[in-house]
Amino acid sequence: MKKETTIFLWVDGEGWTAFTLETATEELAKRNITIGGRASIGYGASIGGRASIGYGASIGGRASIGYGASIGDGASIGYGASIGDGASIGYGASIGYGASIGYGASIGYGASIGGRASIGYGASIGDGASIGGRASIGYGASIGDGASIGYGASIGYGASIAKNEKITKTMFITGSRHAVNWWGSGQIKIGCQLKTIAEWLTEYEEVGEDQSYNKDQIAEYLGYIKMCEALQNAVDQAKVSK
Repeated sequence: MKKETTIFLWVDGEGWTAFTLETATEELAKRNITIGGRASIGYGASIGGRASIGYGASIGGRASIGYGASIGDGASIGYGASIGDGASIGYGASIGYGASIGYGASIGYGASIGGRASIGYGASIGDGASIGGRASIGYGASIGDGASIGYGASIGYGASIAKNEKITKTMFITGSRHAVNWWGSGQIKIGCQLKTIAEWLTEYEEVGEDQSYNKDQIAEYLGYIKMCEALQNAVDQAKVSK
């Protein structure tokens, strides 16, 4: 006996109304929601208007698919994951349990996003890239094809990670004025300013004065820059010795 899938849609004047997936075609069409053949929708999942669910895709229980989001053929969305409005999940991509994909973010073909990871709005994750569990990718960041970001790593907003680059060590510091973020690629983001370590070492005082830092705060942030420099040197040395 064929098992029927029940979905609930809001109907004006009636509230939430139960439909089987097979009989909900007209109601789904009214909302411009497209669900491909052999797709699987878990218990309690929520799908926004104009969303598109590809052939053979799997949407976990209590997952949330935002307005206008696109889930590619064969993609897998884990239990409780949240896909933002207008986000795009590529063919065969995997989104882990409880992960959060921001508004307008793009997840490439075959990419893997770990459980509880957070992808900021407008971020781009390349084909075949891997984002570890509980990692945080800032809004507008770009992760190249095949790149790997480790468990719990933090990549700042607007950052760019090259194709096939492997990031296993990151550091996030909440300073007295602005946050400091380093992720092993030779760059540091302090507040909204992204510079190479070499640039920071020559421009830190000028930037600090421009941001109305006092002398103690300028010295504080120089210490953070030098800390990042030491970590970067260790990462670079490890690459050379392999």
